Amino acid sequence: MPHPGKARGRAAAQALRAEALTQIGMRRKLLDSHPADAPDDLLARLLSARDPETGRQMHDSEIVDNLLTFLTAGHETTALALAWTFDRLGRHPEILRAVQQEIDSTLTDDAPGMEQLDKLELTRNVLRESMRLTPPAPIIIREVKEAFTLDSVTLEKGTRLVVPIYALHRHRALWDAPEVFDPARFLPQEGKDRPQDDRYAYMPFGAGPRVCIGARFAETEALLVLAMTLKELTLTPELRVTPPGKMEITLRPAKPLLMSVKTRQ
Repeated sequence: MPHPGKARGRAAAQALRAEALTQIGMRRKLLDSHPADAPDDLLARLLSARDPETGRQMHDSEIVDNLLTFLTAGHETTALALAWTFDRLGRHPEILRAVQQEIDSTLTDDAPGMEQLDKLELTRNVLRESMRLTPPAPIIIREVKEAFTLDSVTLEKGTRLVVPIYALHRHRALWDAPEVFDPARFLPQEGKDRPQDDRYAYMPFGAGPRVCIGARFAETEALLVLAMTLKELTLTPELRVTPPGKMEITLRPAKPLLMSVKTRQ
């Protein structure tokens, strides 16, 4: 059905796809003429990828689909996770100091690898706890494939179900003191059942066969940006209180999260 903005949206999507195809064409020419000068990036990996069973390479349209998925679904959500996290750390200076101490003692160079990143336990737990309180994707929607009954309610085939991740992450039946920002809840605890270990209690990236395909990539990317930023800078919230979230597909702050930035001494 026609609706305001539909034509602009279609034109924007077509422009994005056209630009992606242009980039693919330019990269193929570079690979043919000067392969040593071609960067080893996501596009290079997609161009060289082959099906391990058939040896088939992706068509350009499939590469475009992958590139645009990373672009449209992989940058804003990560940016939001980081924005909420910086704001929270600025309001918990004792946790921020502990995070920066961990970063200082762990990251020994300007290009840390996975071995160093994996040692940032507190920093990673801070990020995960922030995504518990404000998941960038606050809901997911699923469609019923076969009719079934749930708590005496019959759900017919085709029914669309909204899974409220934001509410699950704050449910008092699942979490102790769910409104409190407590990264320690993600520390390993032997012999104790924790909701964060339940695949369907903590799911900032969704769950099931359609879980976010870039979940591991996104968490690693966010962890790296968080660590490298806090290694050099201290961010302090300018607003007296954190603004509430506003759902616009993703969970955005209702007002800009203004922060002052200082170089660490």
